[in-house]
Amino acid sequence: MATTREQAVEAIRAQAERDAGRSALDFLTTEERRLEQCLLEGAGLTFDFSKHDISLDGFAALLGLAAAVGIENAIAALGRGDIVNLTEGRAAQHMALRGGGKDEVRKAQSKAELDRALDFAGELRSGTFTSSTNEAFTHILHIGIGGSDLGPRLVHDALSSPHAPVDVRFLSSVDPDAFERATSGLDPATTLVFIVSKSFSTPETSLNTRTAISWLEAGLEGGIGRHLVAATSRPDAARALGISDDRIFEVWDWVGGRYSLWSCVSLSVMAAIGREEFERLLAGARRMDEHFLQARTSANAPVVAALTAWWHRAIHGRQSWAVVPYATHLRLFPGWLKQLSMESLGKSVTIGGEPLAVPAGPVVFGGEGPDGQHAFFQLLHQGREAIPVDIIAFACGGERRHRNALLANAVAQAEALLSGRSEAAALAELAAKGMDDEQARALASHMVMPGGRSSTFILGQELDAESLGALLAFYEHQTFVLSVLLGINAFDQFGVELGKQLAEKLEREWMAGEVGQHDASTKALIRQIRHYQGG
Repeated sequence: MATTREQAVEAIRAQAERDAGRSALDFLTTEERRLEQCLLEGAGLTFDFSKHDISLDGFAALLGLAAAVGIENAIAALGRGDIVNLTEGRAAQHMALRGGGKDEVRKAQSKAELDRALDFAGELRSGTFTSSTNEAFTHILHIGIGGSDLGPRLVHDALSSPHAPVDVRFLSSVDPDAFERATSGLDPATTLVFIVSKSFSTPETSLNTRTAISWLEAGLEGGIGRHLVAATSRPDAARALGISDDRIFEVWDWVGGRYSLWSCVSLSVMAAIGREEFERLLAGARRMDEHFLQARTSANAPVVAALTAWWHRAIHGRQSWAVVPYATHLRLFPGWLKQLSMESLGKSVTIGGEPLAVPAGPVVFGGEGPDGQHAFFQLLHQGREAIPVDIIAFACGGERRHRNALLANAVAQAEALLSGRSEAAALAELAAKGMDDEQARALASHMVMPGGRSSTFILGQELDAESLGALLAFYEHQTFVLSVLLGINAFDQFGVELGKQLAEKLEREWMAGEVGQHDASTKALIRQIRHYQGG
């Protein structure tokens, strides 16, 4: 008889009780095959899961959960292009965008549209496609929000050169200062406005688009349609703005916004980095797709990563997850991952609509490595709650002295989180500095770090387009597997909608000078806003 989810979870809890009081350092010391089983390779990246507070028996029990929920079947269904977004009745074929998976129809569809976007981006880079004043475009104003902004912005920041033939400015917020910053120093005559909106009805993007069109009209004597390009599933709405079909690129409802960076949504990035680099990004992601679809469960890096994340959240109730890239070019990575994880896993009911028995997604935070050490690592090392950490680093690239210093910090933090510092070690350290015994004993407890703090170390040879593609695809797949383990849908985001609906209602009321039905606090805020505005 097959093991049920409930039975598998019970087996994991029983193993956790047997391992209570033991740490990852203890497991590393006593389990002979730990490194052999916990060091995995995938798509040119090395994943070290050995520093988690999970025994090898615990990992075996977690693999039992993966089998009980049908992880292999779920991965195969995703790869085939089956309907996995059950609440909306859609497939989730982000792999097809980069030529991965097994849905040949969608792969061909994606390839055709991708080639159109890459060709157009090439014309922008070469200056072949010119503005209404017959000048080469020097800037692109990329307007989008959420997945239409975070992914392309990250890839551009990671891979673009200051000498790119086309500079890209990103605009997502409706804060008036955001528009001023994004357009500061730009000439409408040499600026292309790229509007990214699947529905063409996202309020923030719509408002910024109207403002951008007004900005173009004020700076040009007609012909602004040549300065507008769109990525959307609503070509009719794009045409209504005067955008011709050759500058409208299609996105589909079988790809969620936060999974869409591999498509024409990143046209501005293509223009900045060029076809070859963008295709290398896709190639790296495809390599991870192949690993994900083909590797056995125990050696499948996204699966093992999801199992460890489930362990921390469901077994130990650890609410947070820190992600720390030791790479300046990945400084926007935590922001991208926040959306991917928290929008996908921020659920409280199962696919069947039943309340979840365990917490779902964690709170994701993080930052660039060395800066993070001087910002939030104090909490990681000495806070009362243990917070699992992903540390991402690359062995090569740039001046050797700086690279080695960076790597030393990354590896040392993982070791310090694991080993900690005992009171005896603190006393010995203080004594070596010449402090008397009474002072040392008073200070030592403040220097104790419990250790045993879990981390995953992800190591690549060098950060380039291919390794970046593999890394991003790894986290996409980890997120999907975690959703299967939790029994939730990773591909809808109904929680995003309510606040937007209320904002639209409030804006209409303010414009009309009215106050609708709201709670007392909201009404008080409206009154105070009007007071500040002189209304």
